[in-house]
Amino acid sequence: MESCASLLLMKMTIHRQMKWVLAVALAILVTGCDDPASEVGGNGQPKKGGGGGEKVQQDWPLFRRDAQMQGVSKEDLLAPLKLLWEFHPEQKQVDGKKRKRPYPIKATAVIKEGLVYVGSEQSRFFCLDLSDGKLRWEYQSQGPITGPAAVIGEQVYFGCQYGFLYALDCKTGKELWKFEADDKIEGGVNALEVKDEKSGEMQMRLFFGSYDNHLYALDAATGKVVWKYETDNYLVGTPSVVAGEQAAVIVGGCDGLLHVISAQSGKELRNFDVGAYIPNSAAVRDGIAYVSHFGGEVGAYDVTAGEEVWKVVDEKGVEFYASPAVTKDRVYVGGRDKALRCLDRVDGKELWRFSTRRAVDSSAVVCDSALYVGGMDGRLYAVDPKSGEELWSYELGAKFSASPAISRGVLVISGEDGVVYAFASE
Repeated sequence: MESCASLLLMKMTIHRQMKWVLAVALAILVTGCDDPASEVGGNGQPKKGGGGGEKVQQDWPLFRRDAQMQGVSKEDLLAPLKLLWEFHPEQKQVDGKKRKRPYPIKATAVIKEGLVYVGSEQSRFFCLDLSDGKLRWEYQSQGPITGPAAVIGEQVYFGCQYGFLYALDCKTGKELWKFEADDKIEGGVNALEVKDEKSGEMQMRLFFGSYDNHLYALDAATGKVVWKYETDNYLVGTPSVVAGEQAAVIVGGCDGLLHVISAQSGKELRNFDVGAYIPNSAAVRDGIAYVSHFGGEVGAYDVTAGEEVWKVVDEKGVEFYASPAVTKDRVYVGGRDKALRCLDRVDGKELWRFSTRRAVDSSAVVCDSALYVGGMDGRLYAVDPKSGEELWSYELGAKFSASPAISRGVLVISGEDGVVYAFASE
């Protein structure tokens, strides 16, 4: 029986690897040797690179850089890093009283064309200069902001805990429109250009979830609802988006299901019952969604075939708040058991585990030479992605639930001490 099981596993592994190779090869033919990860309107593409030894420069316009939420940087930011600047928002008075402690910044920053965009629990949204951290403009929202924004074209979009989704002009911060859901918006925004069924024209759509149990698709130009999909509980994480003939939005919820929804019609294509609360984003690569959740599991699911590829169960039932990062051969995810894990992408086997002093709620970002992640122990870590050995760390004394963003040689991360930090390679 054992030899038969081994043979079956080997056949399944070979079959999946062949599927991935074919998918990557097809993507290369279509995109001209670019990364097969889906981009939104060209955002996140290298500004330089290829030949001549020039360094790759990228934007970071979405929560995990690309629409598939992979958390992989095209820039290689070498550790150790040095602190470049800090942004301390002015603590404005509320009801005539000045707050003793700064409002936390739990939202992950996004970056485009040298500008940093990030919201605060002080109900303020900031645009900063990436080079020096100086404030370009700010916008006062109705409610606290905890989710990451999305920069699409010349607009930046974000939600707040009073249920509003905002569209602002990137350069001026002028409000273009706002949409009101029936409950708070705690996660981020994703986007995809889709052919409209009625007009037949291409339409940029925004996708986000709400505590009103709905996944929304809005027209990015007008803020009007194209469709909304109802689930059985809250939607907290940022949706992942997969382009192609069967373009899909992938989102996990508090109902314990990973939903795969048609980006065009809003109809459910399939779902996976993981049996526990999913507070984060699925990382998708070559049609496989990698999911971690509060049930102590990390799983891989084929979103096209509707099959479970593998599942790893933690014996202690650790809660996974952080979103996974996925490269061509590995999956990285932090847990509330004070550990960052590296798993084999093919079979889920644990390759190494890196221990911190407290929980890891921050979602890791992977470069070629280093993996960067913030800890609830107040440290920013650089870890060797191959061995799991610590390369460098920097103690800031602030909890980090936000994730790093990397652009033009600068790493930006928000702290729960109400400060935005920027680092560059020494």
